[in-house]
Amino acid sequence: MKTSHWIRGAVVAGTMLAACAGALAQGAKFPSKPITVINPYQPGGGTDTIVRLLQTKLAQSLGQPIVVESKPGATGTVGSEFVARAAPDGHTLLVNNITLTINEALGGAPRLDIQRDLVPIATVASSPVAVAVTTQLPIKTLKELVAYARQNEGKVGWSSCGNGSPQHLVGLRFAQTMKVAMIHVPYKGCSGAIVDGVSGVVPVLFTTTQNADAQVKAGKLRLLAVGGNERLSFQPDVPTFSEALGLKDFDAEVWFAFFAPKGTPPAIVAQLEESILAAMADKEIQKGFTDRQMSPRVQKSQQLAAQIKTNLAQFKQMKSDFDLKIE
Repeated sequence: MKTSHWIRGAVVAGTMLAACAGALAQGAKFPSKPITVINPYQPGGGTDTIVRLLQTKLAQSLGQPIVVESKPGATGTVGSEFVARAAPDGHTLLVNNITLTINEALGGAPRLDIQRDLVPIATVASSPVAVAVTTQLPIKTLKELVAYARQNEGKVGWSSCGNGSPQHLVGLRFAQTMKVAMIHVPYKGCSGAIVDGVSGVVPVLFTTTQNADAQVKAGKLRLLAVGGNERLSFQPDVPTFSEALGLKDFDAEVWFAFFAPKGTPPAIVAQLEESILAAMADKEIQKGFTDRQMSPRVQKSQQLAAQIKTNLAQFKQMKSDFDLKIE
């Protein structure tokens, strides 16, 4: 065991030295070639959308094309591990979300240690978790939902985008806090949950405003509450959990952020952070996020690192409290 650790450490050290030596030999400033951003999920989702919103502005700022490549699998773990193993020269980056911390805390990514294998660059957005119901139910407020669930104890189904998803954990925490017994129905992705929510098969949904938006506008789903500390500019009529039920500090948002492989030089991380933050200050880009039901949420590298530490502790505690596992 000790020998294998030594060999692995030597290989990693050798790779880092080779990358640094190559950079010195080139004498070139960063970036010296196109930057590839790995989206660890299927194309078209939230992480993919984020990169494409920032793509042109970042390319202009950094002076190199930004290439988006999807590497889905194992709830984002495949793509995340790919970036963790990439050369630490700033030319291969990861965009991921809070699921990264959930996977590690719940044991779904045993080979990936976020704080060891990745360098946080910046947070750029958040998508609030929302509670929605089919309009077939005569429920218009979160208080009415709680009353309905108590009147039908153990009979009301609620959906999430999958076991171990942010929506699942928010739903568990909500049910525990309000002392209501409902039946969790996990889906493999969010779209199936939306379809069955509209039809009334599983009438209560823990989802995001982004996922539910089209059906809310069509009058088939009703938003009851959203996560976060204040109302959303793009959903001003929907109360927060705190407003709806007096639940203080009920943080229920999915953050999205950029990462680099561990060992990436601090000067390169700082340059990437600066370019990303400058792009996020652009009003048109901010509008692009809100038009897609996402809130611009900027955190610098150190703030993101602190966020990750907090989330890991939070989700490890939930794993213990609810005996959670990612299969």
